[in-house]
Amino acid sequence: MIDRDDVTIKDSSEGEEFFRPVHGMELAPYLALDDTQAIHHLARYLWVKDVLKGLQIRSVLDVACGAGYGSFMLAEHLPGAEIVGADYDERAVEEANRTYQRPNLRFTRGDIVAWKDAQGEPLGRFDAVVSFDTLEHIAHRDIALLRIAENLTRGGVLALSTPCTHEENLLSPPWKPHKIEYSHRDLKALLRRFFFAVLSDDEGTLPNAEFWATAVNKDHLRYATLANPLLCLGPIHLMPRNP
Repeated sequence: MIDRDDVTIKDSSEGEEFFRPVHGMELAPYLALDDTQAIHHLARYLWVKDVLKGLQIRSVLDVACGAGYGSFMLAEHLPGAEIVGADYDERAVEEANRTYQRPNLRFTRGDIVAWKDAQGEPLGRFDAVVSFDTLEHIAHRDIALLRIAENLTRGGVLALSTPCTHEENLLSPPWKPHKIEYSHRDLKALLRRFFFAVLSDDEGTLPNAEFWATAVNKDHLRYATLANPLLCLGPIHLMPRNP
């Protein structure tokens, strides 16, 4: 990673990390192939788009949007909302801009720790932030969560996933791009420093939880929902803000 204009971006000499849905954006082809990686990537967006549909959402930031398919799914499903896909890898942003277009969708290179785009401008405020398998890659995770919470509207929500099926935190995960892999208990404890409520399937509070049982894990376990994904409500604003 390199820094430019106070924004962390991916060094072009590093390999690509973003997923492409080569068989479309429905689960069926990937279930038939038992393609776990694709199922994990797509299922989270299929889950969250229906969660957000039931809320009063006017703006969504899709953090680490990669090639842009998830942002596009959200833009299709929430035509009345502005969707912003942000990624620190300019190659991902370029591909997303080439591949996916909708009137309510745009892509930008951005850094959620600095909360700035590539021009050094603030990313803005949103009714919802979607962050799937991002947190484990970030060195300054507490600052990233602080930025998310303070830049959500008072009724805003964070939909988050990160590897967390461990009983103890992995401080040096075997896959080097990961800075940490949380235990499910510590992940929820961390998020409750920034949100008044953290909803999870293992506690029976996760909205649209039936999706995982009926669409993903109906014949065998493909995605463990132990504190993953989570929906965080009531961002804690330490400074007085407008709604």
